[in-house]
Amino acid sequence: MRMKLLLIDSEVSQADWIRRRLEIENNQVMVSPDWHTGWMMAHQSHYDIVLLAMNLQDSVQLSSFYLWAVETHDVPLLLIISPDTPANKAWVLESGADDCVGNSVDIRELMARLYALYRRKAGHFTTRSELSIDDLNVNLSEKSVYRAGKRINLLPREYYLLVFLMENKGRVISKKEILETVWNAADAIRPNTVEVYINYLRNKIDRPSTTKLIHTVVGMGYVIRIPDDV
Repeated sequence: MRMKLLLIDSEVSQADWIRRRLEIENNQVMVSPDWHTGWMMAHQSHYDIVLLAMNLQDSVQLSSFYLWAVETHDVPLLLIISPDTPANKAWVLESGADDCVGNSVDIRELMARLYALYRRKAGHFTTRSELSIDDLNVNLSEKSVYRAGKRINLLPREYYLLVFLMENKGRVISKKEILETVWNAADAIRPNTVEVYINYLRNKIDRPSTTKLIHTVVGMGYVIRIPDDV
């Protein structure tokens, strides 16, 4: 499996070490020393995964992370973070990263996580161009969401959660399955994360409408469906 990767890392020695190790595994790796150049590179060429190394105490790097998380839907984002703490990992995953590792990560673990993201990108989401239920429509090519003809702006993780629910409309999905599929790192996420994001979706999608589509099945999980009495 050969991946085309973009590594954004201002630490030259660390970037060179990661690049060489990834290339040994037969991957193509492009390196950017700063997020602004990396942003331009990402929009000039296709990459399978973007790796963004960042110090969470650096406000400029935090700004770059928010930019990637909010505006980039179609390229998985893996963060290489410091300080490497469970709280920091949980925070970046909940804020929009697809996965994260510490800056002292073993290359075998890094490769395993990259392969998992690659497989998820290649095989998780439907090949259809549109998903719909009632008056809710998702255009998968444009990454756009509409309800009753009105566009709804979703953050990347909200969008991925909605797509997963709509791919499985009518089926009750457990919190564990949602975490493993939408976040790809269930062990690093706070227990109430799914509830929080379900609430975000309800506020944006269900609250303005008389027909509620997102339902809780107590003790089992969540399902998107048209209510029986509609």
